[in-house]
Amino acid sequence: MDKLTIRAEDKYVAVRYIYNKSNDSYAYADAECTTKLTTSELKNAFLKGAVIVLAEDAGLAKPIQYSESESVGSVAYIVPNGTTATSADIASLSGVADPA
Repeated sequence: MDKLTIRAEDKYVAVRYIYNKSNDSYAYADAECTTKLTTSELKNAFLKGAVIVLAEDAGLAKPIQYSESESVGSVAYIVPNGTTATSADIASLSGVADPA
């Protein structure tokens, strides 16, 4: 069985925030959306219980899936689409490839 261990940097961390802007689909490390998360940072956040802070005060969302394609990680999450009370869309945010 594989295990994910808590490291010293995780002490007292309750949740990790992933931020996004309304005009792109990148995952950011800061509320100002200036620093894009790398693939390894995004995967680490997902595995340790991240929360996505939606753009324009649209609330919070929990990532439901992590995947990698061509060395770039992404997380998927569900957001209401506003047409009916029971409809929703699946959206995603991507990181950037880890530096070589």
